[in-house]
Amino acid sequence: MSKIDRIDLFPVAIPLNHPYKSATRMTAHSEDIVVRINANGVSGWGAAALRTFPTGETLKSAYKILEELLVPVVEGQDPFQREQILEKMDRIIPFHHSPKSAIDCALHDLLGKILNTPVYNLLGGKVRDEMPAFDILPLESPERTAELVNESKEKGIFAFKVKMNRDIKTSVKRVQSARESAGEDSKIVVDANMSWTPKLAIQVCSLIEPFSITMLEQPVPGHDIDGLEFVTKNTRIPICADESLRPDYLGEVLRRRAADIVNIKINREGGLLNCKKVAACIEVSGIEGLCGSVIHSALNDVASAHFFASTPNIVFNESGKSPSWHSEDIVEGFKVENGKVQVPSGVGFGVEVNEDAINKFKFKI
Repeated sequence: MSKIDRIDLFPVAIPLNHPYKSATRMTAHSEDIVVRINANGVSGWGAAALRTFPTGETLKSAYKILEELLVPVVEGQDPFQREQILEKMDRIIPFHHSPKSAIDCALHDLLGKILNTPVYNLLGGKVRDEMPAFDILPLESPERTAELVNESKEKGIFAFKVKMNRDIKTSVKRVQSARESAGEDSKIVVDANMSWTPKLAIQVCSLIEPFSITMLEQPVPGHDIDGLEFVTKNTRIPICADESLRPDYLGEVLRRRAADIVNIKINREGGLLNCKKVAACIEVSGIEGLCGSVIHSALNDVASAHFFASTPNIVFNESGKSPSWHSEDIVEGFKVENGKVQVPSGVGFGVEVNEDAINKFKFKI
């Protein structure tokens, strides 16, 4: 029987090609805690992408949670006992899903290597080989938004997420600019990042509806399930729950059908095993899924690719942007070609982790 004999932690901050600005934050780096799990001479890799909201963690806090609480209860365990390991982590401390997701993803990579099979085979098997890539359009001027769209189109990308905020006039012009530059056949998603009231969201929906919006993501604060339900039932634009899809909010969102689509993110749900459970819940509820992401390394993107590849009811994708956001990453072998994210077919996650790059971008705690 295999036993986990060592777990190593590597906090990293990887520079972005250009700053990322949304209604809630601005950053110039992606911050991950990379986890390596060793068992019987085999190593599995995972990463936690940290966000102060909605997961409530920073690089330093997640590192301490891993170092002091999670690693001690996982070391010595049988890596095949994924449910038991998740239960032990939840018992030692509630919430803190991002660091738990790093453990879970590293376990899947490790088991794939031990069993000589891709991770998607551990998640139900592959139903698709690739997924459309997308680009995220931050809070820039409408003119700069058009430039970013045209740059992405040259790479074969025809799906975009446009950030909006309470500067409604500029935000609407940004959406219009994105649509005009992207063309009629492209997908345009807009994301308010919780910046509106329900009534304001309805007003904005009437202004952007002519631009054929694929979905509007999280128009109201994450805790406001009443407001999210109100917007969903009073606009023709499909509404996506993101910050409202915390694990402790999931049941209420589904019971009330407070959204048409839910954004499933590995770091927020606590790993691949939990993501499959969320996908099953929304499937029986008749709600569609989006394979979501934050600004993170390709190690998170490749985990998302295996989740997307193995889950039929995840019909939208926003992962796979790490190659366009980083000039240098910590992973080799993750590819986006002709606007499509390629699902690696090698054992485990099917990529190589560049330990030199990890050391280069290592962040001192």
